[in-house]
Amino acid sequence: MIIEVAFSRLDPACRSVSGRAVAVIDVIRATTTITMALHHGCAGIIPVRTLSEAKAVARRLGGGALLAGERRADKAVGFELGNSPAEYGRERVKGRVVVLTTTNGTRAFQAAPGARAIIACSFLNAAAAARWLAGTGLDVLIVCAGTHGRFCLEDAVGSGMLIDRLLSISTRALELSDAARAAHQLFATYRDDLLGMLRGCEWGRNIIQKGLGTDLEICAQVDLTDIVPVMHKDRLVAKRT
Repeated sequence: MIIEVAFSRLDPACRSVSGRAVAVIDVIRATTTITMALHHGCAGIIPVRTLSEAKAVARRLGGGALLAGERRADKAVGFELGNSPAEYGRERVKGRVVVLTTTNGTRAFQAAPGARAIIACSFLNAAAAARWLAGTGLDVLIVCAGTHGRFCLEDAVGSGMLIDRLLSISTRALELSDAARAAHQLFATYRDDLLGMLRGCEWGRNIIQKGLGTDLEICAQVDLTDIVPVMHKDRLVAKRT
């Protein structure tokens, strides 16, 4: 099994994903929020690129869909939910479909056309995601959402955590690219202080300045759930491992 990492959605590695399983990581906050929502019984999450697309999809689905999104970490004007995982409690999302657009994370799901399978991964479900990926038997591309197409530390560390989980359970030899080896080493550096890493990285500091620092405490939780958000047609749905 070959493990490759794209350090942003614009990484050239995203151009050659045919036949691979893709794991999208946006630790702060999209894939954490997606995982939390499905953990709390959300019926599905439709990730879209733009605010106008989100509105159009929600209108098409009718009154049962929740419209959610952010820009620059702020909840989009007129939307019911933002991108804070704390907003996605069971009482709010159970049985509901969420149409979600974020600055970076939801765009990453369209970054790897031709993939055999696409999942969302965060610290919350890294072990479950590793089990799911190992079960496919496919080569894996981990796509970091990054920040506006640039490298970000927290997603690279999240990639390294997923690789670490894969190494611990795989019954097959794993071949790591140089980027995958670098991500794994970054995780080893920060594994004992993930919350400190989140608070100190660029986007984490931005989140704190916005008054959303408690979101980082949720993002830093490790293996909270066995839910894996798996792309089925146009939406992410919950699978358990």
